Amino acid sequence: MKYLCWILLTTSVLGQFSKELYRNLVQDNNQQNIIASPLCVEIGMSMILMGAKGNTSNELRTALNLPQDKKEVATIYDALLTKLEKRKKVAILHLANRLFVNETIGVNERYNKLVNRYFRAEAEAIKLADRSKAAWIINDWVLDQTLDNVKAIMTPSDLAPDESAVMINAAFFKGYWKTRFEKKNTEPKTFYVSRVHRTKVHMMSQVGRFKMRTSSFDQIIELPFAYSNLSMVIVLPKDIVSLNQAEATLESYLQIHLTEMDVHVQLPKFKFDFRTKLVETLKSMGIKELFNTSSDISHLLNQATTRISQVVHKAFIEIDEEGASAGSASASLLRGWSDYPANVASVRVDRPFVFMIRDNDNIYFRGRVVDPLEKSQPINYI
Repeated sequence: MKYLCWILLTTSVLGQFSKELYRNLVQDNNQQNIIASPLCVEIGMSMILMGAKGNTSNELRTALNLPQDKKEVATIYDALLTKLEKRKKVAILHLANRLFVNETIGVNERYNKLVNRYFRAEAEAIKLADRSKAAWIINDWVLDQTLDNVKAIMTPSDLAPDESAVMINAAFFKGYWKTRFEKKNTEPKTFYVSRVHRTKVHMMSQVGRFKMRTSSFDQIIELPFAYSNLSMVIVLPKDIVSLNQAEATLESYLQIHLTEMDVHVQLPKFKFDFRTKLVETLKSMGIKELFNTSSDISHLLNQATTRISQVVHKAFIEIDEEGASAGSASASLLRGWSDYPANVASVRVDRPFVFMIRDNDNIYFRGRVVDPLEKSQPINYI
């Protein structure tokens, strides 16, 4: 049973739900930076599945590609989250889910005990009709879960007066490189946002041994993080406008052979967040009844015919020079772009690229960087 659970987990996390969810996000936000954790969304929707019945349950189970036995589902996520809890805290990875329910509806306590045990999460009853206070409570919880990094996930204007239940999932990652980029080697360099737009970025630089592949249409490099089997995989298309092809390459990453070699890596610093409302996306993926008054989540809530009114996802990523060990390149080694011997490969990330954060079992984040200097769109808290 233990091995069966891990097989199912891999199928779910790396399978159709994650791919389709991310494809929808890319389609809707094609020209901007994206950072998202389909896994975090999957955990949140699976948490709701545990309280669903009838056709609502069937739609969720089918979309998530999970087994019929809910005990088996619970075991899958318990194993995943136990693994995350045991991870050393050098690479900071937080996936947080909570369902905020209107206090007039109420939460089934047996359900809360179940998801608290297996999903490390819960449903909380608050006064959603008091939109200012409710937004503050939600934002304060997200800040606490993400070390004050994911901010303003909700505003009072995001909440309707008759709001019933809001699913919030937030994801935060701050990685520390196994091989550090020395700050003194970071310099202003040109980044080609498009064929007609360029900007100056803080370009990090180092020489080290990394797994990579160069083809006629892209480059792939894997940059490991310290004290873990986490890594960042970057696909850099040779053509500025070929990001969709790069996304397809990333999806087939496990079938691609990378070779370890000496590489001069130049990578821009970047920091941004990404917020999206997911109800319409999830409906397009077959989860429909959950968001209608015909939904049956009676194992979750104390009131029948209550729907989930919102699903909001927000993720944050920061990539800079910090690492846990010294880089292999000293200042004297970081010469001009063409000054390296032929046996040192080069990856210069100076145009839009796609990436994922993964370990040997799961993909935790997927994203694309169109402009490293693009600021997160502000949310007016009114």
